[in-house]
Amino acid sequence: MDARFPAFIGLPSKISCLACRAAKRKCLTSGTDAVCRRCSTQSLICEYQRHRRGRKKKHDKPAASASPAPSAAATAQPPLTTEPCALQPHMELPTASTSAVTLDGSAPLRHSIQFSHIVPTGDSSPYLPGQHSAPLLGPDGTHAPLLHGDCPDPVQAGILSELDAHELFDYYFRHLNLVVAVLDPHLHTAATCRDRSRLLFTAVLTVTAKLLRPAAYNACSILGNKLVGQAVEFGFCSVEVVQALILLAHHKKPDDATSWRRVGYAIRMAQELRLNVRATRPLPPDETKARWQLNQERCWLNLIIADYHLAIHHSLPRMIAEEGVNEPADWVLEHEHLPCAGESLLAPWITFSRICRLYSDMLNGMNGDPANMRSLRWLEQRWKRWKEKWLDKQPLSFVPPQQSTLRLFSAYFAFHLAEYKLLFASRHAQRPGTPENQYFDLEESSDLSLAFAECVDTSLALAAVFQKDFVRPGFVPFCVNLTWVALAVVTVWLVKNMGAMPQLDRDCVIRALQDIQASTKKASVTPDDMSGYMHRLVTHLLGSISPAWHLTALAAPTPVPASPLPRPTQPAPQPHSAHLAQYQHPNAVLSATSDGSVGWPFVSSQQLIQEGLYANPPPPLLGQVLMNGQTIDSDASIAVPCSGPPHALPTQDDALFPTADDDIWRLLFPAADTAAFAV
Repeated sequence: MDARFPAFIGLPSKISCLACRAAKRKCLTSGTDAVCRRCSTQSLICEYQRHRRGRKKKHDKPAASASPAPSAAATAQPPLTTEPCALQPHMELPTASTSAVTLDGSAPLRHSIQFSHIVPTGDSSPYLPGQHSAPLLGPDGTHAPLLHGDCPDPVQAGILSELDAHELFDYYFRHLNLVVAVLDPHLHTAATCRDRSRLLFTAVLTVTAKLLRPAAYNACSILGNKLVGQAVEFGFCSVEVVQALILLAHHKKPDDATSWRRVGYAIRMAQELRLNVRATRPLPPDETKARWQLNQERCWLNLIIADYHLAIHHSLPRMIAEEGVNEPADWVLEHEHLPCAGESLLAPWITFSRICRLYSDMLNGMNGDPANMRSLRWLEQRWKRWKEKWLDKQPLSFVPPQQSTLRLFSAYFAFHLAEYKLLFASRHAQRPGTPENQYFDLEESSDLSLAFAECVDTSLALAAVFQKDFVRPGFVPFCVNLTWVALAVVTVWLVKNMGAMPQLDRDCVIRALQDIQASTKKASVTPDDMSGYMHRLVTHLLGSISPAWHLTALAAPTPVPASPLPRPTQPAPQPHSAHLAQYQHPNAVLSATSDGSVGWPFVSSQQLIQEGLYANPPPPLLGQVLMNGQTIDSDASIAVPCSGPPHALPTQDDALFPTADDDIWRLLFPAADTAAFAV
């Protein structure tokens, strides 16, 4: 046998598959009958052919005209071409690459041109984890043996039984995965997850035990965090690790502040795995291979959503560029024959995230120019088209939890649009000659009064969506985190601006808050879940409202409206002056306008929340009702302060949020230099 062509048998380390040879990558394989590691991880076709190295035989010239025999030194040199399999076997190389001659005057050896790693050569990844950086794998190609040594999963640790694990996986796919579709139920069974990734197996059990096995949740969470630490320590890089980080970040504990960092680490890992590069189409004919390919693409779409909202929430830059975002609706429609329950929500969620990003940028760039309102009207039209497409026409099929989530998105964005109008009118729509920061008179029919009424309507509409679409069907335990952010924003805004409302609106607000208070208390499983925190927040806010207003709301026969209150477009709203004289904002006092009427100082919801969480303790309300020394009005049978207006808003210590839960709300509304809304 020719020495230049080593035999396949007995020299497995010298064999490289066609895919690895074409990409100039090291092929880690045990023989020609096994799939190499690179083809296995990237779902490539692993084929082996005999190496064709050395000079090409020339059959078109007689033996007498052959070149002189090379010297012994030249014969001993290895062939210059290392992997010419990227070229066709009988393809002649360009003349320009073979014009050189050897030092002894013999004919030049043909060789292929080599490029640096910057030039793409079939594999767009300039770097893949090699043997020097990747941990050792087990016989089944997974990291399980390394993790089994010092960190068991919840079943091995005796926290949960095998029956519990199967029950939790079933509940996860019937409820949690419908809202945040990360896994495929056809692929990620309990046994498959346990074999492929102990971390992903533990992550699914952890986030589901939070609802079904609250007593075991803390122990499962400890194991999950330890496995995450091992994945970082040993440099594990796989789709399963990325999916586990997404699950643990989305279904985290309320006091966990690691979402931003964990998702950032997951994005870097996904980019290293080339999840952002869409695989070729059509999909593989084999259903299992096609689902594994879609599993990687679905993982990347979840990271896009998390990156959008975490960046807005923390007022920090995004990590994923816009050009890396594919059209999600087309992605879902192209594989309708391979359905995965829950993934249809990814399409409207990503498009909604783009609208939120535009809104956040517009809010930060508000400068009083009339173009601000023209841009807002354009954004409002885009939101209406989004609502018409995904809520009315519904090109994709949505299950009830997904429909409720979409209605929440729409209701919350409607509130932000109304507040933008109110913020613009209060800051930049002053009359000529009006001093800056002068209070406005809400008795006038103006953009300010109409925008304020629209804010009240959209806030009540969001509260109605929560009661109708989440509380009644029982979706509160596994709703998205945006639900709690939206409720906190609108409830704080309503209570702090209640003094400027007419009596009808004020009664509706109090009854809506009471309904939320009762619903969140019933839905709370443990005191440290988001339902429990929201219950304590609403209870605290209701305690800051005057008892007289509570009695008025109880006596009013009008029920809480299921839709926004009807508003006239042209006539002036109902007079507010009777209530304005009884309301004082914590950081400002009311002043009279030039005509003697009382004005109202507008403060945005984000400003209210951040002032209450991060600013120095504000001065007490003027005329606040104290816990001791109260006097009783015999005519109205209500508690009134010894001095000051009879309907001032009482608080214990004027804290916007309950003192015991301050840290939780700081995580949802972090302090920022820019007024970015937590959409």
